[in-house]
Amino acid sequence: MRCDGRRGARCGALVIVKVCGVRSPEVAEAAIDAGADWIGLMLVPKSSRWVDDAAALAVVRTVDGRADLVGVFVEPSAAECDAAASRYRLAAVQVHGRFDPNLATDCSVPVIPVFNVDDGAAASTIAWPPDTLVMLDGMPERGALPGGTGHRIPLQWAADVARHREILLAGGLGPDDVAHAIATVRPAGVDASSRLEHRPGEKDPELVRSFVIAARSAAAQLRIDPR
Repeated sequence: MRCDGRRGARCGALVIVKVCGVRSPEVAEAAIDAGADWIGLMLVPKSSRWVDDAAALAVVRTVDGRADLVGVFVEPSAAECDAAASRYRLAAVQVHGRFDPNLATDCSVPVIPVFNVDDGAAASTIAWPPDTLVMLDGMPERGALPGGTGHRIPLQWAADVARHREILLAGGLGPDDVAHAIATVRPAGVDASSRLEHRPGEKDPELVRSFVIAARSAAAQLRIDPR
């Protein structure tokens, strides 16, 4: 794995760029060609972005080691994570909802926990797992799955957390605002899904490409202006 989710190492990239909910080789190729670090496979059947076994394997073959694959789950067991990691060559798993604190040590691959936040003070006082790369995402609608909400987090909330630990920033990011988000928050990485789609579950390769290029450009600017 290029990036160890337990340590939050950045694998040489100043900002990790992740495209989540990838369901086709065409979209995977667009993301990788533009310079994405991580490709997310949604492995939750209830999600509109769920990728079935055949489609997931097609994406795996397309990626072919050129980026890291991250499996996305809601409240999985360690056995589910390990089975998917083996079948789809996952470098890490991203876990939404409630999860056993022992999951990080029980899984064979790094675990990236996701926290949905709706309050700035709460975001800064969550009992974060020590030395673990975590994701901040917006709150879902009542009764909806917790991932891919498209709901934005006030950037200052995220920036306050990012000053103290490495985070992946998610929540409604797209090609037009990811550069501002990176400059403001200075996260370890950024993740996008819903705003890269024609409709839920159908990614637009050009939006994917534009997002990754914009994030890469913003990361390069950080090297010029490190503050």
